[in-house]
Amino acid sequence: MGDRVLADLPAVPAWQADGPKAFSALGGAVAAQDGRRAYWWGESGAGSMGGHFLGTLPGRRETVAARLLGELSSCAVDDARGTSAYLPLLAEASGDAGPAVHLSVAYGLAARHPEDRLAGVDALLILASRGELDGELLGSVTLQVGAAGGLTLTRLAESLGTAASTGAYATVFGVLRALLPALLADGRPGTALRGLGDLLALAADCAERTGAHESIPGLAEVAARSGSSRLVSQARRLRTALDEGTNQP
Repeated sequence: MGDRVLADLPAVPAWQADGPKAFSALGGAVAAQDGRRAYWWGESGAGSMGGHFLGTLPGRRETVAARLLGELSSCAVDDARGTSAYLPLLAEASGDAGPAVHLSVAYGLAARHPEDRLAGVDALLILASRGELDGELLGSVTLQVGAAGGLTLTRLAESLGTAASTGAYATVFGVLRALLPALLADGRPGTALRGLGDLLALAADCAERTGAHESIPGLAEVAARSGSSRLVSQARRLRTALDEGTNQP
């Protein structure tokens, strides 16, 4: 079992005091414990019932997301199958879309199995269509997942590529813009992260299609390296696309 990034939420005393005894556990605090599962009510399989939990706590999707992260994260950390199926329902639900919701999407995008990654893609697109996706936040929590060892860049590139193929190039570029500086800093000569070239290629495609012109820290240094590896060639392509976007009227 690998490490995982979970979320802390305080207790809700009113839920514990005013509701039926059977539901009092819903008001308990959620504690993030590195490397350990935190199943809702201590039972595995909670993720498969995510839609029911969203119905039990309408308007509280951040709470639901936090309580299901322990189970959900296994799709990326332990290569489990099917734990992210509820993500589109989470994205469609009402309530705050904060760190726990975005962390849920990050785990879906990083999942081992294609159907779980597709659920993450659907959730990303739904949040974006509703104006609720925070690209900076999604990039930040995805980097946290990577630091804990739960992120494979090739999987992430495939997921984000699927999202971009629907026409969401600006949305995907916003996420990549938040991700790439830290990844480029880790991609020192001779130690490039596997899949980083794929992410750069996707960012270049998005930039070319949208006319993006935002600077990305660390990109110029990688683009200036000698050689013709995929990492370097795609860094140059992205740098050129961003320069051309800057020069557009």
